[in-house]
Amino acid sequence: MWGKVIRIDGSKKYSPEGTEAHYREHDGKIVIELKLNSLMQLFDSFDPSPFHEKELDPDAEEYIYNAVDEFPFKKPIKIMIYLPPAEVSAEIEFNLKKAIINHFSYKKILTEIELRRLLYQGRRNLIIALVFLFLCLLTIRLLSAFDESLMNTLFSEGLLIIGWVAMWEPIHIFLYGWWPIVHERNIYQKIVDMDVSIGTGSQTGEKRPRYHFTSKKEV
Repeated sequence: MWGKVIRIDGSKKYSPEGTEAHYREHDGKIVIELKLNSLMQLFDSFDPSPFHEKELDPDAEEYIYNAVDEFPFKKPIKIMIYLPPAEVSAEIEFNLKKAIINHFSYKKILTEIELRRLLYQGRRNLIIALVFLFLCLLTIRLLSAFDESLMNTLFSEGLLIIGWVAMWEPIHIFLYGWWPIVHERNIYQKIVDMDVSIGTGSQTGEKRPRYHFTSKKEV
């Protein structure tokens, strides 16, 4: 199985064949490959932080995330980054891996904060919705003491519907809303735990990637 290689040196482009691609497999691990003309193309050029603390280029981050997300969570994956020979060294490999870990660890922390906020919002809204539903049911009970009429029935049915509609948002949060955030957090954690290697070129005989994007930023 051959790898999908990304080049970050021009504007984003997609081949007419679509986004499907094959990945090379090495030692039982899927290999996500990035080909760079310069190491700094991997990072956000507007970030003044030291090398190992820099944020990744948004396109590179999106590519890595989407590539990892294509496979089952338990499938082992590694990242292979191809650089010019002059930029390949053990120190660069160590710092590059540290930078990737720092970036995606920070993204994971952000998703954990988002998850806590969502669950807090769900608990708060659930209490509000339960109180509102109780008041609606209590009002309906009080209305039942009066003679039955069309207005009485319409008002009672309306309160019942509104009361249950108020329950929808907290129910949605606890049943469905938190899953995408947990999934995103798990993807970031998987990337943090992945091996990162560097090299000087793609494997011999590599097929042309089915899609790639490039960025025209100067480095």
